[in-house]
Amino acid sequence: MPGTRPALPDATNGDFLLEALKEANARRAQHHVPPLVMDALLVDYAKARAAALSRREGHDGPRAGTGENLFWYEGEVMSAAADAVASWYAEPYDWDDPRPGPFSRLLWKATTSMGAARVAGQGSTAYETYIVFVFEPPDNDGEHRENVLRA
Repeated sequence: MPGTRPALPDATNGDFLLEALKEANARRAQHHVPPLVMDALLVDYAKARAAALSRREGHDGPRAGTGENLFWYEGEVMSAAADAVASWYAEPYDWDDPRPGPFSRLLWKATTSMGAARVAGQGSTAYETYIVFVFEPPDNDGEHRENVLRA
């Protein structure tokens, strides 16, 4: 059974949400897919997921119908949305044998909305940041060639 601790404090604010949307849409524009809109209900869900993840080690999958990207950082400062997006975008993607993952969820053409959240604070050994982006509709295995376009 994973260990538990109190959730780290919510560090989601308007600037973070604007940066999250801007960074996600900048990467999507490079791949010629429509921009996303920020959905308040998905933000609330992302906040709950980020808090839950910071409480324990391990990970439960996202709710049905939602794609989810997770980012964790341990260091002296709080991570930004740009750090998370850059990390997901840099993940290897096999164009000949595409599979679901953070890269495809970020760029999925059929996705129309997103939510984002961040919790941050002193962890057991260092300052920690958890960032969660959720996407609807999610990526779908088997439809990558139509939904993940090359830059």
